[in-house]
Amino acid sequence: MRFSLLLCLSLCASSLYSQNSRQLHQAQFSMVCHHSKVPIEVDGKLDEESWGKAAPAAGFSMKWPRDGGPAPAQTEVRCLFDDKFLYVGILAHDSSTNHVIQSLKRDNGYWDSDGVAIILDPTNVAANGYFFGVSAKGVQTDALLTSNSQDMDMNWDNTWWAETQITPYYWTAEFAIPLRILRFKEGQTNWGINIIRNDLLNGIYSTWASIPFQFDGTDLGWTGSLNWEEAPKKTKGNYNLIPYARTGTERNYEDSGDWIPKSAVGLDAKVGIGTGLNLDITANPDFSQIEIDEQLINLTRFDLQLPEKRTFFLENADVFGNFGIPPVRPFFSRRIGLNQEGIPAPILGGLRLTGNLDANTRIGALTMQTRPGEQFSENYSALAINRRVFGRSSVSGYFLNKTPFEGPEVLKNQYSRNAGIEGTYVSLDGKWSSWITHHRSFYHNKGAQNWWGNAGVNYTNRRLSILVDYLHMGPDYKADLGFETRIANYDVLRDTVIRIGYNFLYSEWRYRFFFPAPESNLNYVELKSELFQVINPDGSWNESSNNFAAEINYKNTSSLSFSLSPSYANVPVSFKFDGSTNLAQCPPLPQGRYQFTNGSIKWTSDYRRRLLLSLNTQLGEFYNGNIYSAGAEVVWRYKTLANFRIAAAFNKLDFPAPYCDVTFLNITPRIEVFFARNIWWTTFIQYNNQADNFNINSRFQWRFRPMSDFFLVYTDNYGVTLPGVKNRALVAKASYWF
Repeated sequence: MRFSLLLCLSLCASSLYSQNSRQLHQAQFSMVCHHSKVPIEVDGKLDEESWGKAAPAAGFSMKWPRDGGPAPAQTEVRCLFDDKFLYVGILAHDSSTNHVIQSLKRDNGYWDSDGVAIILDPTNVAANGYFFGVSAKGVQTDALLTSNSQDMDMNWDNTWWAETQITPYYWTAEFAIPLRILRFKEGQTNWGINIIRNDLLNGIYSTWASIPFQFDGTDLGWTGSLNWEEAPKKTKGNYNLIPYARTGTERNYEDSGDWIPKSAVGLDAKVGIGTGLNLDITANPDFSQIEIDEQLINLTRFDLQLPEKRTFFLENADVFGNFGIPPVRPFFSRRIGLNQEGIPAPILGGLRLTGNLDANTRIGALTMQTRPGEQFSENYSALAINRRVFGRSSVSGYFLNKTPFEGPEVLKNQYSRNAGIEGTYVSLDGKWSSWITHHRSFYHNKGAQNWWGNAGVNYTNRRLSILVDYLHMGPDYKADLGFETRIANYDVLRDTVIRIGYNFLYSEWRYRFFFPAPESNLNYVELKSELFQVINPDGSWNESSNNFAAEINYKNTSSLSFSLSPSYANVPVSFKFDGSTNLAQCPPLPQGRYQFTNGSIKWTSDYRRRLLLSLNTQLGEFYNGNIYSAGAEVVWRYKTLANFRIAAAFNKLDFPAPYCDVTFLNITPRIEVFFARNIWWTTFIQYNNQADNFNINSRFQWRFRPMSDFFLVYTDNYGVTLPGVKNRALVAKASYWF
C-alpha cells in the first residue's frame, strides 16, 4: 500500500514538474499567426503585403548532430490565416544554390534533402499532430505524428499546397494548409508548433523551438506556441471520394496457364466526423500499384516481419498496431486477407473509424470482410481505445476478432479472439517512460497459458539512454491477427511445429561523447550494448544474444561502426538455414547447445554527395560453423532527374561435415527517374537465391491532379535454381480524388 501511494505521488510530482517545464518552454518560443485580409498566392515569393506586416519568428538553434548554440544558417518564419487556410512563410538564409535534393517524388528522400518542415499540434497536448515538409525544390512530404515521436506515419496523404523560390543568398517556402484537413477544437487560440530546417551544406538540422539531442525533431513534447489573433473556424465539407478503375492481364507459367485479362472497379472514401474522427470506407479494394516487398536474407531461426504497404491500412495504423512490442504485436494488418492456410483471399470491403473522440481519448474501430470462394470467407474486426492521463501518459485497450464463414453460416469453434490492456507513463519532457501490459487469446479448447505480458522502463538524457524490458509468454497464446516471432519452433527432422513459452529480459544502453570543437572531424561517438536473455519455462537457459557496438559520426556526415556479438543458444529443435529437402544429403543442425561469437564493421560515406557508398562485413563463428558476410550499397544521384541504387549482400555459412555449407546472394538494383514533380518511373529488380526468385517490378506513376494518379505496373518473376518464367502481369490503374 505504501509503495503504491509513493509511486502515485511520484508520478503526480513528475507530471506537475514536466507540465511547468513545458509551459516555460512555450513561453520562451512563441509566435503569432496574423489574420490576412488579402488573398495569398502560393508561389513561394512571400511578396504579399500581409507577409511584410507579420512579425517573423527567428533564432533557430542546432538540433543535430549536436544540440545547443545558434544554427550557422538562420531561418525566419511568418504565419498568416484566413477563413480557409493556415499559411506559413519561411525564409531560409543560404550561401549556396547547389542544394541537395534526393528525389522529386512526394514523401521520398525528405530528411536527406535541403528542406523545411512544420510540426503542428492543434490540441497542444502533445498527443497527436501533423508534419508538413517541403524540399528546396518544392517536393512535398506529409505525415501524422503521435506522442511517441518515433511513430511518424508518412503514409498519410492529403491535399495542401507548397511552393519554393531560390535566390543567391536565401530560399523561401510558402505553405497553404487547408483548415478542413486539420483536427482542432473550435475556439482554441493556442496551438503547438515547431519548424525544422535541413541545412545539408553544413550537415546540420536546426529547430525554432529548441529540442535536446536525445529527442526526435518531430517530438510533440517540445513544440513552441502558435498564438492566433482570432480563433480559427471549422470548415465544412471534410470528405473525399476516391474511385478507381483497373485493367490488366496476367499469366502463371508454372501452371501452364494462358494470359488472363482482369479488370475491376472500386471505391474508397474518407469522411470527417466531428472535430477529430475520420471514417475510411473501401469497396472492392485493389492494391496492384503497391510496390512489392523487398526480399531479405533471413539468418535467424524465425520468420521475418515485413511491413504493411496497403494504403487502406496505413493511416492512423498506430491506433491498432502499436500494442505490444516489436517482437510481439497482437495486431498486424498484413494478416487481413490471408485465409487459414495462409493463402491470399480477396477483400470484399471494410470500414475503419480512427481519430480523437476528444482531446484525451483516441479510438479505432475496424471491420473487413473477405470474399467467399474456394476457401472460407472471413471477417476481421478490431476495436482499440487510448485514454491520455498524467499529461503524455496513457491507458489503452483492444479487442480483436476473426470469424470464418461457410456461405452465410458461421463456422463454430473456428473463431480467434485477442484482448489486452496497456498502461504507459511518459513524462512531458520525454526523459522517463515506463509500461506494463497484459494480453490474452481466446479460441476453442484454449490452454491455461493463453496469455503474455511485459513491463519495462526507459530513461534518456543528452548523453545516456537506458531501456530494460521483461516479458513472459505462455505457450498457449495465439495471435491469428498478430505477429509473434519465437513461440513457434519448427523441427525439421520431425516436420512439426513445437510451441514453447518463454521469458526474456532485454536491456539496451547508449552513451554519447560529443566533439563540438571546430577543429575536430567528429560530431560524436556513441557506445551501445544490447543484451537479450531468453529463459525456458522450466528455468533453463534458452538463448543469450548480445551486441556491443561503437558508432563514430563525422562532420562530413559519414559514419563508421564496429560491433561484437557473443551468443549462446540452447536450441530445442533441429533446424536449417537453406531450403534443401534432401535431409540425407544435407542433414539439419541438431538440437542442443551452441556458443559462438562474431563481429562486424560498417562504413557509410557522405550522404550529401551525388555518389553514396556503404560497405559492411561480418566475420566469426555461427552456431557450430563460421559466417563470412559482405554487403555493399551504391547510390548515384544524377542531378534531380534520376537515382540509381544497387545493393548486394553475400553470406557464406560454413558448417562441419556432415552438414552442408550454405551460400546466399541477394542483389537489388533500383532505378528511379523523375520527369517532373508529378511524374515518376521506378524499376526495382531483385535476385535472391534463398527465396529462389528473380523479380522485376516496374512502375510508372503520373499524379495528374492533387492526390489523383495513373499507374502502369509491370511485374515479372523467374526461378533461380531452375531458371524459367514463373509469372507475369501488366496492370493499368487510375484513381481520382474528389
